[in-house]
Amino acid sequence: MFFVNEEHECNFCQLLRKYPRAQSDSQYLSGIYIVAHPVIFDFCRQDPVVRGIGPYDWFFEKSSKPGLSGGFSLLCQAGLCIYNDYHEFSLYEALGNWGDELFNVFTQACMLVRCDPILFDEQFF
Repeated sequence: MFFVNEEHECNFCQLLRKYPRAQSDSQYLSGIYIVAHPVIFDFCRQDPVVRGIGPYDWFFEKSSKPGLSGGFSLLCQAGLCIYNDYHEFSLYEALGNWGDELFNVFTQACMLVRCDPILFDEQFF
């Protein structure tokens, strides 16, 4: 599984323990993975599920505030598109903005949705 660094992996494991729903919901798992990226994780104050609904609750509270660069904001929009068919995401714009790191995070998030979380690597659960 791709992580940008050790901190990304630690954040991911922390969120999986905190939100066990990800163990049975691949869209939630994918969202937790994206939000665990250190830049995004710090931006949402290490607690993305503000209202108890999903991993992108915080995004709508901060979306009009500066903070996340275009690439990270687009990664969150991509995650929202995966999570609940968010219509404001532009793959064309994202591909023009992402470097290898964010593109690899996006592709890993897509692969997580395609897998069965029950079969997901037990080291994380």
